[in-house]
Amino acid sequence: MENTRKIKTKAYSYSPSHITGFFEIRDNRNPLYKGSVGGGIVLEAGCVTEVSHTNNLPVKARIKINGVEEEANTSKYVVENLAGKYKHEVEVIVSTVFDVPVGVGLGASGAGALSTALALNELLSLDMTPNEVAQIAHLAEVENNTGLGDVIAETYGGVVIRKKPGPPGIGIIDKIPHRKEKISISYVVFGKRATKAVLVDDSMKRGINEAGREAMKELIRKPDLENFMLVSRNFSLRSGVISDKCRDAIEAVDAGGKVASVAMLGDTVFVIGSSEALGEFGEVRESRISDVGARVISAQNSVEF
Repeated sequence: MENTRKIKTKAYSYSPSHITGFFEIRDNRNPLYKGSVGGGIVLEAGCVTEVSHTNNLPVKARIKINGVEEEANTSKYVVENLAGKYKHEVEVIVSTVFDVPVGVGLGASGAGALSTALALNELLSLDMTPNEVAQIAHLAEVENNTGLGDVIAETYGGVVIRKKPGPPGIGIIDKIPHRKEKISISYVVFGKRATKAVLVDDSMKRGINEAGREAMKELIRKPDLENFMLVSRNFSLRSGVISDKCRDAIEAVDAGGKVASVAMLGDTVFVIGSSEALGEFGEVRESRISDVGARVISAQNSVEF
């Protein structure tokens, strides 16, 4: 038995999701330095990813989202880049199950990419640092136009102020303090919205950046959770990227004495705690704020002789 060695056959990881309340796009020719600054809330509800591999097959990826095999180009980018670092040819099988809807402004693509990267690093024993792993996930988002700032927030958790664009190791964040007891975020989803459609529209980007710069100034003056909600609501109304349904929901919640805003870039309205007014617009989902970020859950080993 002295010559036996253990090979990992499966690895599992978790990533929280992330609501962006406001943001400003920061372009850069180097995709590692491209991203956004802004503010957001990391949610416990996110995703769990299982990865496994089959040896001696050409490097490729099979990816399932909530049990259905899909193209999933952002997660595919992660697999192709990390599997390419492995010393053997492998077919990688990725299965991600989400506790949040996909494509509605909750940072699902970033969570999927980050959890996939963490699990593959564990499965293939690549010995990459957490920053290096998160940088691959950030590149996957930027190259596929599915996000700009979710990965760094989902790496750290909390109520996050992104002060410098980029992934961990490049970007800089700060955190907004909030009460120690667990706080729930309630939200209603009106529909899906493609992030890419906004990120390639120059006119829309200008409106976002003008509103985003003002929002950051307002938040820095008073960095607390209540002001974050006010700043985010103002951003959603000024930036011109929200739907009429979202606007109606914000106004109804406001009339009920609470502050609601829109998860960027999506068609989802969220509020701290609960709101009867929000419930009039559809099914209300809830998640607590997560003060911790993405992590490996476990790995399974088998013995090879």
